[in-house]
Amino acid sequence: MTSEPIKIMVVEDNSVYRNAIVSSLNKSDGFTCIAEASTSDQAMRALEAESADPDIILLDLEMPGTHGLDAIAPLLELAPRSRIIILTQSDRESHILQSITRRASGYLLKTATRSEILNGIREVHDGGASIDPKVAHIALKLIRRIQPDSPPEDDDQLLTARELDVLQLLSDGYVKKEIAEKLELSPHGVDKRMRRIYDKLQVQNVAAAVATAVRNGWI
Repeated sequence: MTSEPIKIMVVEDNSVYRNAIVSSLNKSDGFTCIAEASTSDQAMRALEAESADPDIILLDLEMPGTHGLDAIAPLLELAPRSRIIILTQSDRESHILQSITRRASGYLLKTATRSEILNGIREVHDGGASIDPKVAHIALKLIRRIQPDSPPEDDDQLLTARELDVLQLLSDGYVKKEIAEKLELSPHGVDKRMRRIYDKLQVQNVAAAVATAVRNGWI
């Protein structure tokens, strides 16, 4: 039995980019664009009139009228079962942080490829979250500001924030050199943290470490 396609609303004021996204979605198996809007206000009116019932709302930030950030809460109130993915040009820390705290389920840049956008939609639709690799390091910095890079003294099995950063990037497919650049560490610093991760989790390789972290909900 064929599963129902993921229903998507595209909220984007740039008509050229919006048309390209809509066309790409409708040509891809498992996706369908059921509504489009050029402003957040137009999208809210469509949801209020119950003329659209999307699974996913692709939402730009910088638009005429209500800013995308300010539209997240009212959109979710009007469509509580929908999930919102921000699709924007902005990689500003404040936009990333506010999008996450206001319950957006994903944050993608407009430089993302077609496959990256489709994969992000699938991931969020399946209950996950999707953050553009190009802004992931910014999100990690924001997390590190909240969580210090040292475990409580009474629990030597707890991974530090920086060790969790390393594990997350490993799970995303980054190699040691790329991880060092993203976290502003030396390759030796990455090696050192990987050895600590292995010791704490009592594993022998990256795959086992990542599997343990995912199983425990750490990443």
